[in-house]
Amino acid sequence: MITLSTRTLMFIASAYGANKTFSAASNASQCELSFASDPSLAIGDIVEISSGWGRLNNRLARVDSISGSGPYLVVLEDIDTSDTDVYPAGTGTGTVREVSSWTEITQKKTISASGGEQQFADITAIEDETEKKIPTIRSAVSVSVEVFDDPTLAYVPVVKAAADASRVAGVKMSFPNGSKLYANAYWSMQDVPNIAKNEALTTKIDMSYASAPKRYAS
Repeated sequence: MITLSTRTLMFIASAYGANKTFSAASNASQCELSFASDPSLAIGDIVEISSGWGRLNNRLARVDSISGSGPYLVVLEDIDTSDTDVYPAGTGTGTVREVSSWTEITQKKTISASGGEQQFADITAIEDETEKKIPTIRSAVSVSVEVFDDPTLAYVPVVKAAADASRVAGVKMSFPNGSKLYANAYWSMQDVPNIAKNEALTTKIDMSYASAPKRYAS
């Protein structure tokens, strides 16, 4: 089904809960975190994960289920950590913190994404007649948002604070078809607006993803 861009919403994480330590992370199709004490999370919460697993570290994920009472078990929705070559058993411990507040980025004119392309290494031998390449890493994902300039809007100090501190902050995108995208990103914001004759002032927000984004269908 085709989805129009109209009514696409974008938010920056503007407040977080305290860090909660988990003592184990499972190798499963949906990663389960074990907490010795109650992490005070609820189903549907969005959490930022710090983990010994590089591919899980700095990601945002949604809480799918909660059970137990010592240990308290929290399942991360659609976060597959079953591959022990990528997620070595027993080494994924770390912390989570809830994204407790989002601030909407309003007056968006355009949103454009780039990067994420698969990179390849050339392994062509001298005797080969056909070039050979194998996949390596993916290029960094960047998102650029052109907005109509208004320094009084609520999101401006939130974005500038993240940019000035060179720290990651969560981004949420909500699409008209009900799907949602979550990611952690480094932010920057153009201070001087773009000025063109007889046109509205605009400025630009740039993001560079610090980890893989997560898309949920609803």
